[in-house]
Amino acid sequence: MSFKIAKNFPADLPLNKEGPFISLYQTTQVHPLDKGNIITFKNLVKEALELIQQRYGKRIIDKFSIPLETIISDLDFWLYATQGIAVFVNKEECIVFRLNQPVENQVFVNDKIVVRPIIAAFQNPIEAYVLALTKDNFSVYECDFSSIRKVEFSEKIKTTLKEVLGDQKTDAYVGFGSTGTRSSSGLFYGQGGKKEEVDLDTEKFFRYVDKTVLEECSKRRPIPVILTSVSKNQTVFRKISNNPFLNPVGIALSPESISVQQLYEHVREVLQPEKRRRLQMLVEKGTKALHDNRASDLIDEVVQAAISGQIDQLLIDYDKRYLALIDWTTLDIVKNSADHDTDVFDEIAKIVLKNKGQVFIIDSNMMPTTTGICAVFR
Repeated sequence: MSFKIAKNFPADLPLNKEGPFISLYQTTQVHPLDKGNIITFKNLVKEALELIQQRYGKRIIDKFSIPLETIISDLDFWLYATQGIAVFVNKEECIVFRLNQPVENQVFVNDKIVVRPIIAAFQNPIEAYVLALTKDNFSVYECDFSSIRKVEFSEKIKTTLKEVLGDQKTDAYVGFGSTGTRSSSGLFYGQGGKKEEVDLDTEKFFRYVDKTVLEECSKRRPIPVILTSVSKNQTVFRKISNNPFLNPVGIALSPESISVQQLYEHVREVLQPEKRRRLQMLVEKGTKALHDNRASDLIDEVVQAAISGQIDQLLIDYDKRYLALIDWTTLDIVKNSADHDTDVFDEIAKIVLKNKGQVFIIDSNMMPTTTGICAVFR
């Protein structure tokens, strides 16, 4: 058995598969083939296999160790490291999610996967286009909080100033004039000098870029466009732009001076306030729903609502866990359980995801309740 890289969250989560499961989370450095990434992963794997052996015996160890050893030795996998990984392994398959934000290094061995860390990594997706612009060329990237990818235009789209203007570049010319006096030797005057020529051509090119991005990108997907260019270009482009989705905050750097990964880090910084604003709106919605009796923060009520598919949005405190067991026949919570690895909040989250509800992990200081959980009903 090998492993597969999952592309879709939460659709690719093995929520309905049979355990036991190893759920492994690791922060990774983005440097290609960073040896520290592999060493840390080996240590986490060793811890996970020891837990499997303690709880389920030696005879199934190979089912888990083979795909994990494959990951360790796969240099291509480590060559394209992001900021973190989530690995879910049972006896049948090994699924890996690449994460674009750090996670705490930790291992869980249980009958079901542990999802809270990966929910926090993927929640509240915010998408944007990134317009990487110079005076000579442009490119567009599509990104969210988990990936960045270059937009491939059709062949009819020109992406350089030379292609766009061709023979229409502004020519400088010189004229001759007289002061009107007999003794005058005349005056030479210029129009379209080097600086003016460049400025006019830049503006023509930028107008083409703006129209292209609007027609080819923004009208198809109305998401923010984050401009990445030096300050002077930012000023010129914003002055002529007719794109209503141009984000007011840009990245004042030349895209030629940074890598795509560095560009992505800057984009995430620009998007972060919007992500926090959306989470704050969720919290306010939860607070109002509690006031209107359309939500609950009582664990027994939340379990019942999750099973019956009544939860639209579930908010969970980032720092709190509820260690217990749920008796699924009676839906009673066994609070004095000896199984201290079962987080009831995590179990509820998986049920809500299965029922197409939304789950959000919220900082403690933003939570609308003190119980660690808030379920907004459909």
